[in-house]
Amino acid sequence: GRLLPVIVALLVVTISQSSSFAEDTESEYPTQITLDISDGSYIYEMSDSSSTIISGAIADESAPHSATWELLDSFSTRQYVDFTDNLEFESETDSWKVWSFSIEINPIIVGPCACTIVVTTIDDSGYMHTKLLSIFISPNTHQLPPSIHIYEDSTEKRYSQRYIVNAHSWTVDLAEPIFEYTFMNSTNVKCSDVESQNISDLPDDLIRLNSSQLSFGVNEDGNHGGPFSFEIDLTHYPDGWYDFVIYATNPLNQEFAFDCASIRVDNNPPAALIEGPSTILEGIAAVVIDGSSSYDLNWGIQGLTYIWSVIEVGGGYVSSAIFVVGTDERSISIYPTESGTYVVNLAVSDQAGNIGRNSQIIEIQNIAPIVRLTIDGIPISSNDEFILQKGSTVHFDASGSTDTSNDALNLRYVWRVNNIPTYEGESREFIWPDGIEGEFILTIEVIDDDSESSQISILVKDGSVDSPMSISIVI
Repeated sequence: GRLLPVIVALLVVTISQSSSFAEDTESEYPTQITLDISDGSYIYEMSDSSSTIISGAIADESAPHSATWELLDSFSTRQYVDFTDNLEFESETDSWKVWSFSIEINPIIVGPCACTIVVTTIDDSGYMHTKLLSIFISPNTHQLPPSIHIYEDSTEKRYSQRYIVNAHSWTVDLAEPIFEYTFMNSTNVKCSDVESQNISDLPDDLIRLNSSQLSFGVNEDGNHGGPFSFEIDLTHYPDGWYDFVIYATNPLNQEFAFDCASIRVDNNPPAALIEGPSTILEGIAAVVIDGSSSYDLNWGIQGLTYIWSVIEVGGGYVSSAIFVVGTDERSISIYPTESGTYVVNLAVSDQAGNIGRNSQIIEIQNIAPIVRLTIDGIPISSNDEFILQKGSTVHFDASGSTDTSNDALNLRYVWRVNNIPTYEGESREFIWPDGIEGEFILTIEVIDDDSESSQISILVKDGSVDSPMSISIVI
């Protein structure tokens, strides 16, 4: 297609996100984290001398970059251990390796809690993998609330139109918890209103979820516990920070626990702005088309992805296209080596997947060649007269004709005698043509590769008839 010479001087960038929750690498086997206790386990003993050892294993192709253990409830982290340096190599099968670890829980130190165990590893590729389990610690577990924990795949993520809540919950007596939630504007300190509330009071604006709205993970015992998810419609929420608070209530004792996550709602597309000339003269010098003024009203320009396309349109069809994509591609450079009408499209995508679009028509205008003619080195202008003696030879030269640098090397030169094409070439030795008497019109036409042309015509007279004077005097 004619667009091929219109080279966009930017590389296509492959955009990759950083680690996500429980995301597998490109290795043959996904990372696996196992613990030797089951979800919903409980510890009754609360004496100084009793501690519980929980063992686990991490299986991967290479040793984890980091490995941590966290025991938390609605209010705080009860225990945190970085056991990266305490991993013990256990076995290897082909490229599959296993490391073991153990964590000691002292119930007196931890205190009574309906807690969530969060084991997190980061592999050598930077991906995060997490294992969640619930554990109950109390001499009287029937008085405990459910465990509840929201897990996010990224703290930087934005949500548009909907929010998929992923959480983990369990009750010690296997009763299905009652789930309710609130969704409210965040303060400057995220989730601060929730952390300061009285545990004995629930807010009045709770939205209760029924069982049909919840999707529980597969549980080997068939219990309604462990991981679950549901969806919140964000369509009518303005862009901004929001605190999502979920409450889990044990229906048998009315005890409840909660967790909070602050999320960014981003429903509106960014504004895509294009700045650049609407008319460009054909040539080889790059012309910059700029989209750096594009913006997201609420979230700025960080994380925006710029998607450019340059399309030549002609004769009612699109002949070809070039695409450039990247987070740093805020402008493109077009080399206007082919004249024509082009559409420059810019789509700007934010981190929530909203896309703003804009386009601009650009005309790349061809410049016709400028004809320069000399006869025996003397410049000649259009409509001049020239005296040529029959039998003599003169040198006609149009090699000094000019055009834009992209066309200059591909010019055609057509010589016409009385409008009849007679010769081609930028110069030639010329004698009086046969069959013509008295005078004739000589035309040199210079044509570029876009079929644009310019020409010079002169009147050539027979010097042996009309004038005894020399050629130089006549000129």
